[in-house]
Amino acid sequence: MSIRALCLGLCVAFSTLLSTPLDAAASPHPSYLAFLPSVMTLRTPEYEDWDEYQIPQSPWEATSPGTLRHGKHWHLLGSVNDNSTDNAATWASLRKGFLAAGWSELKIYPNGGYAIVLHFKKENTEAWTWVTIGQPHTAWIDTVELSPVPLSFTLPAPAPKPEKIVRNADFSYLPALPIAGTKRGSEGPDASPFRVSIPGQDEPELVATGSYTKTYHPPANLSNYEWINVYRDALMKAGWTIVNAVRTELIVAHYGKNGRNIWTYMHMNVDGYSITVGDEGESDDALKSDLAKQYHVPLLGVLFDFNKATLRPESDAVLERVRDLLDKDKTLNVEVQGHTDDVGTAPYNLALSDARAASVVAWLTQHGVAPGRLSPKGYGLTMPIADNKTDEGRAKNRRVEIADMACKPNKM
Repeated sequence: MSIRALCLGLCVAFSTLLSTPLDAAASPHPSYLAFLPSVMTLRTPEYEDWDEYQIPQSPWEATSPGTLRHGKHWHLLGSVNDNSTDNAATWASLRKGFLAAGWSELKIYPNGGYAIVLHFKKENTEAWTWVTIGQPHTAWIDTVELSPVPLSFTLPAPAPKPEKIVRNADFSYLPALPIAGTKRGSEGPDASPFRVSIPGQDEPELVATGSYTKTYHPPANLSNYEWINVYRDALMKAGWTIVNAVRTELIVAHYGKNGRNIWTYMHMNVDGYSITVGDEGESDDALKSDLAKQYHVPLLGVLFDFNKATLRPESDAVLERVRDLLDKDKTLNVEVQGHTDDVGTAPYNLALSDARAASVVAWLTQHGVAPGRLSPKGYGLTMPIADNKTDEGRAKNRRVEIADMACKPNKM
């Protein structure tokens, strides 16, 4: 975005805002900005405990680690109390206050608008400010005081046996951030198949038969950036794998230890954040029971790289369950079946399903299952179990199944 476009946007936003005096109680006001109310009428103050902001922020300065500032973030908009007729004069009125408070003026960007970079350093305090003059008398001020993330958060590891989900209580292994003022929102189960987006895949992949969602409304001083960084670090320390993360918006993570196969989709929006969990808690005994009743069982969560037969590491938890099943029942021999959706030609899908079934057999034999107990076979697009016209249907059809070779095949 050019500074001219940014300034025009600020002017429009400024003209529609109600006048709201700066509230120091609602927005902790640093001493090095204490002069502002004496020279400006400040409106809609915003404060976040920890955020990332680029300073300088202009089309002439490339984004780099050196321009990304992390810390307490103040976001201020106001009108300057003077009679200036141009941007330079408006800045001159503000400049006196900044310099008197100990700030250094590093650079001015006058073209296409008017923007200024300022730096403050005194003892153990360092801060950066980006000022944009939107029109005469109007200024947008973003200040970042450098600081480490203020929140320390530890997640408990999921137990070997699936935990009971309790209404009006956190997930035992994925609680809300411990921030005062956080309120509970809606929650409930969803019986539809749980699908998640995985980098490199054209469509979401099916990983669980259902899910449960809990929502939270944190206070305004929690930034999206703090939210995603704190949860991402805590998940990794607790043994989760971050499968996908979109900056400040969502996290897709998987837990495949202690016999568990748990997926979570965490999303932040303007109203708060949600935590959705899909937990395929079946044991190998349940897998054996389903196999005996149905002859063939889909292995949810066995995932491959896009258009390849390369198993993704998140598949290990499911395949370990199959290995344990075969280890307990030495009489059980299975056909490992590969199935695809109808995207692409029939010969291509047949070859792909053959290769994927062979990859699963290779994983099982590498983990101790005798090769003679496994038979890989690809069926391509010939045995759909859902409508290929929808994303959800195609996700169901892209699957690996195991079939008991001693059973009489049921109609599939």
